[in-house]
Amino acid sequence: MGRVNLRTIGIIQVILAGVCFGFLGIFGKSAYAHDVSPLELLGLRFLTSGLLLTVIIALVYGPSTLKLSYKNILLCSFLGIFGYALFSSFYFYAIKGLSISLAVLLLYTFPVWVAIGARIFFGEKIPEGRKFTIPLAMLGITLLVWGEFSIRSYYALAYGLGSAIFYAIYILISSRWLVQIKPLVSVAYIQLSAGVILCLLGLENYSRGMLVYKQIWPIILGMAIICSISAMTLFQSGLQKLKSWEASILSTSEPLVGISLAVLLLGEKLTLLQIVGGVLVITAFVLISIPIPDQTVQKTP
Repeated sequence: MGRVNLRTIGIIQVILAGVCFGFLGIFGKSAYAHDVSPLELLGLRFLTSGLLLTVIIALVYGPSTLKLSYKNILLCSFLGIFGYALFSSFYFYAIKGLSISLAVLLLYTFPVWVAIGARIFFGEKIPEGRKFTIPLAMLGITLLVWGEFSIRSYYALAYGLGSAIFYAIYILISSRWLVQIKPLVSVAYIQLSAGVILCLLGLENYSRGMLVYKQIWPIILGMAIICSISAMTLFQSGLQKLKSWEASILSTSEPLVGISLAVLLLGEKLTLLQIVGGVLVITAFVLISIPIPDQTVQKTP
């Protein structure tokens, strides 16, 4: 299969990953109605998805598929703990001290940090004709989440910015050093390590975990299958076929889908600013999707 075809598949995979991530808001609102804390929900979500994915891999492809070198296991564990667990925790701490609109806006500065990091550490340049896609997508996201911007704690600003930076680090490391690992396998290890550390931090004890699971197990299972296994595997697969800056911009489909679901399922009203923002984000996707002459996707760990 040619490079252009692989790139097209990668674009579709990352956008679909954003669609799957977009269900987080619906699941989250349902879970918080049962007095479940963000860390409890995150921990049980990732632990469930990690265990479920491990079983699926073992049954479908055989237990030997899960075998990785100690170096790669440590790398996946590092990404689970200091990538997903840390950026997710920072984001929810940011929400405690900021309005959700501002917390989302800070998180979605991550494409900028990815582009900067890729340029500094990997020498990855954004083609001249595509440099404006980042500000275009950022403007679109700003209009999508535009609302009341309030700051209750200035520490929360650091958490919000930290969530973007740690997610960018996760993307940059994944784009370089997970290229040779099957996405399903790397995601299983990442989710397991994130789930274990978040459960240790968020749950008081085993009994509390079982109580929460008993109350909202359909929500946790839905998040595990749609927002974790499907979303993360699709993103990881797409990331192996694209430049890191391309994948980061395309993943901004998440808030676009989240807002659309809120309108369709929760009856929230769509404003003119949000419609304009959505059009700008989609325009950025279209511009990225247009092949650039002599563009190649070559990654070496």
